[in-house]
Amino acid sequence: EKVEFMSSNPWDFSDELIKVMVNNKNISRQLHLPVQSGDDAVLKRMNRWYTSEEYLTIVKKLKNNIPNLKLTTDIIVGFCGETDEEFQNTVTLCKKVGFSWAYVSRYSPRFNTAATKVFKDDVPHSVKKKRWLVLENLINQPQLKKMIK
Repeated sequence: EKVEFMSSNPWDFSDELIKVMVNNKNISRQLHLPVQSGDDAVLKRMNRWYTSEEYLTIVKKLKNNIPNLKLTTDIIVGFCGETDEEFQNTVTLCKKVGFSWAYVSRYSPRFNTAATKVFKDDVPHSVKKKRWLVLENLINQPQLKKMIK
């Protein structure tokens, strides 16, 4: 029987879990591992408990041990204070990983969250839209073209 293991937070992804996936061929070779951002300063503002390097280490272990792994992710563009350089770090990480798909969203304030209490939503909507398009064209559009062929 096929087991679908869809998502885990990077800070919960252990070597033991990778071994379980490797040793159980009935576990799906598609995994959703949210990265949120490829920049450490943004990840810290988002209150994530990992760095981009730690994320890449997990991905490397997964890809080295699980042939044909399809990796999907979540990314938020335009998070409070995100600079062009910080966004470019996300683009670079995405190129290194080679995601099969990314659920890219533009940051918007959520009522009563820590981010809305501490940070200002200061990235213009037009910038968020451009960044969304960059990642959409980098990751998802090529995948759609493959599906159509």
